[in-house]
Amino acid sequence: MAVVGVMYNLKGAPPEEGEPPDLGAELDSESTVAAVALALRAHGHEVLLIEGNDTAYLKLLSNRLDIVFNMCEGLRGESRESHIPSMLEMLGIPYTGSGVLTLALTLDKPLTKKVLAYHGIPTPGFRVFSSAEEIDVQGLEFPLFVKPAHEGSSMGITSSSVCKDMDRLVGEVRRLTALYRQPVLVEEFLPGREFTVGILGNKNPVIFPIMEINFDAIPEGCARVYSRQFKTDWSDDIYYKCPAPLEPELEALIKDTALKTYRALDCRDLARVDLRLDRRGVPNVMEVNPLPGLAPGYSDYPRLAEKGGWTYTDLINGILECALRRNNMEHLIGAPFVRQIA
Repeated sequence: MAVVGVMYNLKGAPPEEGEPPDLGAELDSESTVAAVALALRAHGHEVLLIEGNDTAYLKLLSNRLDIVFNMCEGLRGESRESHIPSMLEMLGIPYTGSGVLTLALTLDKPLTKKVLAYHGIPTPGFRVFSSAEEIDVQGLEFPLFVKPAHEGSSMGITSSSVCKDMDRLVGEVRRLTALYRQPVLVEEFLPGREFTVGILGNKNPVIFPIMEINFDAIPEGCARVYSRQFKTDWSDDIYYKCPAPLEPELEALIKDTALKTYRALDCRDLARVDLRLDRRGVPNVMEVNPLPGLAPGYSDYPRLAEKGGWTYTDLINGILECALRRNNMEHLIGAPFVRQIA
């Protein structure tokens, strides 16, 4: 059994006037933190809760931990997800999930797309703009999709993200750069079906059943995008198809693309890869999340695991086991685990 520090960032006060309405959407609730701690204790581990805030360094110094279960999204900055892992590496404390470079890279959506393109992994053509005055979309085909360059959890994504002409594009770029105070990513809109793939493991990863976002179930007139509103208002099972109804060839291609993405970005232990079909029916990677949400019964990643026969306790301890094995700490795995993960 291990002494596990569960590190997280809690949701704070509602956004103030002038702040993004979805500010803090990526942060965890107290109920999620409690669920993770309960799952770890169920396998005999001792758990210490440590918020990843400005005093985290002092708490890490004063507590002797075997490993950290990392859920920290960070407080500020374009590389915020890498801040706590950087601190842990400096202190020599192992942790679950991807490393510093991967966490910094995947929160930079344009840079992620450049790495994917280098590896020959399909992703939509794109440009990056810091203001509406910079817009030049020569070589891109409308409709175009606009989102903040350094956010997660569908932050900044609404029905207006899909721009069918230049006037709409200029307005959306102006809105997002002013509201989120960062560059925006403008990419060609993918018109096909949308899927998300959950991966667990390292040498021989487990791929959970693929989930399709069911846009046919949402109210008429709403844009067919997996927006913040979609995740907030339409969380019932009717809005998701898992396992997704797929022909064997397409299912294999989606899984292969997701796994290639996982490896190209050096993801560790767990990640979620979001894909959408282009006009030719080819899966394109839209997003990679090496810190997927873990809210039981709500977040996509636990939903996928559940459809694959994993209880929430199985999943949380499976993530921890991956990190312990990766760090040659098998003796601390705790209660016997019935699943084989490498």
